[in-house]
Amino acid sequence: MSKEEKDTKITINETEEENDYSDERKAGRVLPIFIIGLLATCYYIFVVELCIFTVQLLEAKVTFLVIFHLLFLLCVWCYLRTVMTPPAVPPEKFRPSESDKQLYLSDERPQVLQEILIRTAKDLPIYTKDPKGDVRYCATCQVLKPDRCHHCPVCNVCILKLDHHCVFLNNCVGFSNYKFFLLCLTYAMLLCIFTSAVSLHFSILFWTHQLPNSPSKVPIIVLFCLTTIFSIILFLFCLGQSELALTNVTSREENDNIADDTTEENNPYNLGFSKNLREVFGNEKKYWFLPIFSSLGDGFSFPMGEATEDIEKNAAFAKPPNEGI
Repeated sequence: MSKEEKDTKITINETEEENDYSDERKAGRVLPIFIIGLLATCYYIFVVELCIFTVQLLEAKVTFLVIFHLLFLLCVWCYLRTVMTPPAVPPEKFRPSESDKQLYLSDERPQVLQEILIRTAKDLPIYTKDPKGDVRYCATCQVLKPDRCHHCPVCNVCILKLDHHCVFLNNCVGFSNYKFFLLCLTYAMLLCIFTSAVSLHFSILFWTHQLPNSPSKVPIIVLFCLTTIFSIILFLFCLGQSELALTNVTSREENDNIADDTTEENNPYNLGFSKNLREVFGNEKKYWFLPIFSSLGDGFSFPMGEATEDIEKNAAFAKPPNEGI
């Protein structure tokens, strides 16, 4: 195959992939607006229709408003941090030099291409290989993939410690915003549970005629139905994500394990529940519940499960000596 034919084939494949993910990109632009609109609607119903127009006791009104606003602000803060934090990409040292890049593009023999990649990766902290046992290389980004790094076809870029691409965020969840994502899920679940419980109480009062019918009745019942549904969905999602975080597995790795029929015992990054949590949330517990970046590590080298010392020492363990891949 000539170089021109090869370039034409790559262009055709890229165009097909672009079309495959165009719908997902369009949905990613619309769904965050939908989420914000849903939050604004629930905010209005709870604060105005329920607390201001329906709740009569001042103590109850103040208590409901304080708890709701605390959870609501934390949820929105975490959501915005997750959406607006740019995904972390491989640093420059994972890019082949211009000479190696030209050699790679000018040759088509798999063995020669692998020799180029092995020579480029020999001083880099790379352990993970593809199913064929070759060094992982992204031809689109023209970068060697660090451990736990994957190419997102929607964002069209390689992401460090990629968990998944979320259309509700219009962003990838990865090393730079994984903590914010977990906090967002947690606060959203707590907000929905609290709102569902309060709106259920007043819905029952309406149904049993302990409160007179008013224009607020229908919005409050709708609020109860919405928040109950989302409470169940978010609880199940939080349960799944918590299990992955506690075992130090990303959603992408979990899917790959299922596809390859492998087990958690093969996960080299599992340091135990405590150290796994510290890797995501950091060593300073005062930052654990705030959307402030405190995750440990650099996103491209990771502690291994065989290490028994603290994570800080494990970080050095994760960096291999200067030897071949």
